[in-house]
Amino acid sequence: MEKIKKLDKFLSYEVCFIESETSIDDFAKRNNIRKEQVVYENEFLQKGDIVLIKELNKTLHIVLPLETLSSIAKKYNVSVEYIKQENKINQIFIGQQLYI
Repeated sequence: MEKIKKLDKFLSYEVCFIESETSIDDFAKRNNIRKEQVVYENEFLQKGDIVLIKELNKTLHIVLPLETLSSIAKKYNVSVEYIKQENKINQIFIGQQLYI
């Protein structure tokens, strides 16, 4: 039974093949993910490396008056594009539920 649990946990990762040398910070920014999601032993990725991207629990955010996509992105340390893609939106409105 323990093996199945470990396998299930592994399946919640996305496998990524590195196409060019880059830092984990740059890789995370380019792919609209958090640095903490990248499972790798070093801070620098080499061409041909395979890394795992772990799923993070998403946070529910309710849009408040005067909030913008930029202010929400800054609050959660993600890009505006990430919020748009994750929620399949282009604009926000007060009371809207966003997953971040």
